[in-house]
Amino acid sequence: MKIALNHLHFRSEDPDAAAKWYCDNFGADITSERPLSTTKSIQLELNGEHIMTISGRAEGEDPIAGTTDPRYGLDHFGFETDDLEGLAAKLKANGVKFNCEPWTMPSGSMVAFVVAPDEVSVELIQRPT
Repeated sequence: MKIALNHLHFRSEDPDAAAKWYCDNFGADITSERPLSTTKSIQLELNGEHIMTISGRAEGEDPIAGTTDPRYGLDHFGFETDDLEGLAAKLKANGVKFNCEPWTMPSGSMVAFVVAPDEVSVELIQRPT
């Protein structure tokens, strides 16, 4: 039996702005936008793989705001890169907030954390070569 991660689904106060943020900062592509209940669903892919769905507030919903504080449930998700210093420079030039600057772990991996729209915490990781 093969099992693979298909996508992450985020709720956003402004799905269009959130989708644009992932496109501008990580090179994601919007592959479709379609109605979802009383809001819309935006599909994004990265390197040809469907990675996430972003939708807005449906009629009658009152979502709880996100936080980068420690919590139960999903804490963060990560993107792997082969040039963390270059990616960090690009993100800083784009005004992206870092809640953990790049640093090297004892394993040799370099990591950083940024704050995405709706206070989503995103890890950036470069594995040692």
